[in-house]
Amino acid sequence: MRTTLSVQCPQRVPVAVSLAPGLSMLALITDALGGRSRGAPESWRRLVRSVAVPRDTLVLRSLTAPGFTVAPDLVFPGVPTGDITIESQIELLRDLSGDVLLADLAQSFDGRTPPAHWQEAVDHPERWMRAYADLLDRVWGAMSEVWRRARPLIDREIERVAVAAARGATDAVLNDLHSGCMFRDGAFSFPDAEPGSFSIGSRRLVLMPMLSGRSALVSSLDGPEIVWIGYPLPVVGALTSAPARGRAKAAPLVLLLGEARATVLTALDRPRTMGRLAEITGNAPNAVTYHCDRLETAGLIERRRSGREVHVHRTDRGDALVGLLAT
Repeated sequence: MRTTLSVQCPQRVPVAVSLAPGLSMLALITDALGGRSRGAPESWRRLVRSVAVPRDTLVLRSLTAPGFTVAPDLVFPGVPTGDITIESQIELLRDLSGDVLLADLAQSFDGRTPPAHWQEAVDHPERWMRAYADLLDRVWGAMSEVWRRARPLIDREIERVAVAAARGATDAVLNDLHSGCMFRDGAFSFPDAEPGSFSIGSRRLVLMPMLSGRSALVSSLDGPEIVWIGYPLPVVGALTSAPARGRAKAAPLVLLLGEARATVLTALDRPRTMGRLAEITGNAPNAVTYHCDRLETAGLIERRRSGREVHVHRTDRGDALVGLLAT
């Protein structure tokens, strides 16, 4: 089952990036404490577990019920018209009246009685919000140093999205937000336990990179003016091996596609076999196949079988992108 967002002309969709640490903390909470494994590094999972307390079960029962993904807007940092600090999110949760959460639940479930896993929030809304605020506060205390170390990578991701938007290649970014995402024939889609169909129309698209596991994805597609998608920050592995030491200058094509796919695309100045591409990139054959799958979906390459071998060719669109961005 997949949720679909129709984006017929991504080059004309206004795109922005918003930073909201609270969204990352939510993804890590559901991963480390709620049994929704999303591939977060084990060191991060241990940090989150180290600050958990028994009363967190009040919140976790609501956020991690199997088979459910719909949650009230108050769970998320807010409408991303700019960066959203986690301190402001926590303060808001502690200050709001319970009636706001009840109204939010009613809207989220179209006026129907909320599912059973939200019953404690219905019965004790203010207690639920404060418990959630406390959990966010403790997890942020454990993870804030990791976020600080990640800033060079986050800044690079902001630059990558900006380059794509400026070059009219937003679809290439959409096609690679997440391992389960796909952008094809004007539709962005991803796996979802509670699927739906939406159209971006004239709304603005806000991308929100997260410190999370590679398979984490959070979205809000029904807002009146903004559609936002929270997705895993690329190259998270760099944070678990050594501290970031600043941002190296990267070629625009690398910023847009990532180093492996940029290498594949630039190597295709003439057709190459999959085996030769593995040699050039230094990647295992299955990794090259994965990268070629994504490049082909984006319309940048095509594969043609010749006897027992598969030759990879750059398309006209791939040629144009390399000519525009490669340095």
